[in-house]
Amino acid sequence: MLRKLSIAAASVLMFANFEHPAYAASTGVGDPYPVSNYTCEDGTRLAVRLLGEYASVSVNDAAAIDLPSMGPEGTTFSNGRQTLTIIQGRLSWGIGRAVPSGCSDG
Repeated sequence: MLRKLSIAAASVLMFANFEHPAYAASTGVGDPYPVSNYTCEDGTRLAVRLLGEYASVSVNDAAAIDLPSMGPEGTTFSNGRQTLTIIQGRLSWGIGRAVPSGCSDG
């Protein structure tokens, strides 16, 4: 019995550490962190998953990066180099000191 519990516990831990890339399709209804796709004015494609304390962002289908939330409102996510901002439902993406590019669904 103890051996079966150990195998079950190991299986649960293995699946808990399994990550899906941000550009993967949303699992649909019941997914607490769905992926939203955006196209920015500069042509950049983003796949964004908001996870509360941080945002997981895939840029042009590359591996996702995690951007921590900045400030109490949780509308700006940045690692100091890349910045995702959401203000009144409008999303913008910026790299470094460049002027952020507006992004829309798609």
